[in-house]
Amino acid sequence: MSKSRAEMRKEVEQELELVIAKAIKRADWSYFNENYNRQARSVMKRLIKNGYQIVPMEPTKKMLEEGKDQLEIGQHRPSDVVRKIYQAMIDAL
Repeated sequence: MSKSRAEMRKEVEQELELVIAKAIKRADWSYFNENYNRQARSVMKRLIKNGYQIVPMEPTKKMLEEGKDQLEIGQHRPSDVVRKIYQAMIDAL
């Protein structure tokens, strides 16, 4: 039985929470004078290392243009088309 969208989302959220928690713990082990910028950089690096990218909720104009430019005429597997468009949009950030 395949997982529901809600179950998959919860799994991703739990994984991200663990990645972020580890990054913060590693970045700032002091009890005083916490460096939130250092914590934020650590989180960003850890997310990227684990294959995640923080993206806007709505695509930018540039993202849409780059995605649109990936559309090709002819027969293609839908998953290949979507993957190519998605990657172009992420690269536009």
